[in-house]
Amino acid sequence: MIHGNQQAAELAARVAGLGAPRGVSGEGAGLAQLWLWLGHAERARAEAERAFADADLRGDEVQAGHAQAVLSALDARSGDLDRALSRADDAIARLRASERLADAAGVMLDVAEALLSRDGPADLSAAAARLAEARTALSTEPSGAARDRLRLLLAWARGATGDVDGAIAELESLEPSVSSARDLAWRVHATLAHLHELRGAEVHARRSSERAMELLEDLATALPREAREHFWLDPRRAAARARASGSARAAASSAASVQGEPARDGRWARLLEITKRLAGEHELDRLLERITDSAVELSGAERGFVLLVGEDGKLAPAAVRDAKSPDDPHVVFSQSIAEAVQIDGEPIVTVDARADGRLSEYLSVHKLMLQSVACLPIRDRSGIVGVLYVEHRVRRGRFRSGDVELLLAFADQAAIALSNARLLGENEKKRRELEAANEALEKAKDEIERLLVARTAELDDARRELGRARDALRSAHDRHGIVGRSEAIRRVLAIVDRVRDASVPVVIHGESGTGKELVARAIHYGSSRARKSFVAVNCAAIPEQLLESELFGHVRGAFTGADRDRTGVLVQASGGTLFLDEIGDMPPKMQVDLLRVLQDGKVRPVGSEEDVLVDVRIVCASNKSLRDQVTKGLFREDLFYRLSVVEIRLPALRERREDIPLLCDHFLASIAKREESTPKRISREAVRRLASHPLPGNVRQLEHVLMNACVMVEGDVIEADDLALLGDDFRPSLDVAPAAPSFADEDDAEDDADDVRALGGAPPANLEEWKTLERRKILEALEATNWNRVRAAAHLGMPRRTFYRRLKEYDIL
Repeated sequence: MIHGNQQAAELAARVAGLGAPRGVSGEGAGLAQLWLWLGHAERARAEAERAFADADLRGDEVQAGHAQAVLSALDARSGDLDRALSRADDAIARLRASERLADAAGVMLDVAEALLSRDGPADLSAAAARLAEARTALSTEPSGAARDRLRLLLAWARGATGDVDGAIAELESLEPSVSSARDLAWRVHATLAHLHELRGAEVHARRSSERAMELLEDLATALPREAREHFWLDPRRAAARARASGSARAAASSAASVQGEPARDGRWARLLEITKRLAGEHELDRLLERITDSAVELSGAERGFVLLVGEDGKLAPAAVRDAKSPDDPHVVFSQSIAEAVQIDGEPIVTVDARADGRLSEYLSVHKLMLQSVACLPIRDRSGIVGVLYVEHRVRRGRFRSGDVELLLAFADQAAIALSNARLLGENEKKRRELEAANEALEKAKDEIERLLVARTAELDDARRELGRARDALRSAHDRHGIVGRSEAIRRVLAIVDRVRDASVPVVIHGESGTGKELVARAIHYGSSRARKSFVAVNCAAIPEQLLESELFGHVRGAFTGADRDRTGVLVQASGGTLFLDEIGDMPPKMQVDLLRVLQDGKVRPVGSEEDVLVDVRIVCASNKSLRDQVTKGLFREDLFYRLSVVEIRLPALRERREDIPLLCDHFLASIAKREESTPKRISREAVRRLASHPLPGNVRQLEHVLMNACVMVEGDVIEADDLALLGDDFRPSLDVAPAAPSFADEDDAEDDADDVRALGGAPPANLEEWKTLERRKILEALEATNWNRVRAAAHLGMPRRTFYRRLKEYDIL
């Protein structure tokens, strides 16, 4: 069954968790106590005697006292109470001497319980004395299982003296505090069952007995299978089981006695039909009417009522049926009888209400002249929910004993039907509430969708407005394409801000591709002339013979081919700005005419005799130094001083390399917008390569390099090798662009220009020449270095990783 101290200790721990008496353990007297609780008397006695002998030999009074207590309990259960009392006194003395008062009190309670169980002539007084001793010993313990057990035994003794109601009240008040200690809780319910039997309350006795058995079954189930063998051999548990079995047999016998009577009227068969009919009715009001009608029909009563407990706890008629006046619900009943059944939970059945001593004090009984009354509780899992009340005011002895059992069974079925109807009603109510909630949710959803559409439209409008504001901000920041945050470009923009609202001429100096026209446009569009025309003329691009006509205009017949009047750009730009690019290349004669315009503000078209007044601002640009041109006699000095009121020098891109990342982002976004494609990204290595390149073509060259990369690169990222920076004369076309290798780390990101110089010779004209030249040079380098790849790459000045990719591409190794 159980082998070893470890198993015994584990079992003791489990038993202790079930609320077993204090002292249960896996060794010594505790093991004997464990066997005693499990119901194995022989093992308990053997362990107790062994523990007592060992403890007595060692002088351990505590263990000896516990062992004697176990032997005392075993003697009491075997019927030898005198010997049990002797052993108990010895155990108490030993425990007291060791100042184990609580343990001594436990032995006193064992003795008192044994005396109350024997119920002899002098046993009650002896038990009372033991209980008084135990109370004194437990006075220092405010709570705990020992005090709860003391209260149980005091209530038992109180009931034995005749105060059954007081004993029941005490046990009912004790019941909540022992609910978690199942070993004590079942004994409380078993004692309650005994007291209810003394009182004659059979229903309450049966209920308490059944509850005691439920707790015992729980205890047995919680034990290991091998430990359940002797559990039910304990005399107290056996008595509780016998009592519960006896109650069940009595109920069955009562039902069987009634079964003989229905043979005459078939009421039990009728009850089955009524139960089926009740189960099929789910509407509460109709169900209550059916319950009342069926009760009157089954009992043969004159009137019937279903009284339900309201929210205020009081009974109120829910359905009334009067056999003589079935349509009159305004009838009265004995409220006193109904309330007594509600409070006590016991049925009241009387064959002569006015002569019944229990009901003699109820005024309603005499006022209504009641004869036969049957009132039964309707209870569900939550408790009493109402009463079933039937009566007959004329016939005495109308309800027989068989009617009570029949109506009790009917009341139970009515309670089930009521509970189901209420649950269905609640479910239906919840379903309607859920439908209403769903409908509200649908409306809310529609409203949210409407608001979402509106908000989306508002968001789209805001997004468009934000885009316009961003474009305006970008325009204000970029100054019509002037991108940069470097100190050099900030100085240029500061001068632009200063001169834009003045009408003085401005000369812009800068290398080709630095953005001179952009600065001129920034001056114009930032000024008060922005609403008028901005006209740009490249003086170096127009032949000298046509430049005069282009600037001043002509009239019809002024020269061969002048078949109509033509307005010159000076007149076209009147009110606005005229941008003269490459003014250093303007012919001397045009310089004289331009000087006259600046002095007089008048223009005479070619072939005309009339002057035209103009109000134009002149902004000039040159990639040559006008001072040097004046020194060389190529540019009029007076015109120079007339134009050079404000000079702006644009820095070359190599002088503001920190602006290259911003320029890259700007051009890539512009290219993607123009081509209606996704903007490509540029790697850091590619930006570093651009920053390290001289870029003699300045911003214009940078834009063209990026345009080339956007066209040629298949992926989304432009790498360093994708940049066409092989030389000013080499611009790969779409059909001959060389493949662009991708560098793996920044140390390998060297200029392609260095690779070209390493290969020697002029840059190739197309892709095939490039590959042929590169393969030949790689082979020559390998031959020269005895095929040492590291030295060959160094010899060519080519990064090693690039060199290895070329070897693989050309299938050299």
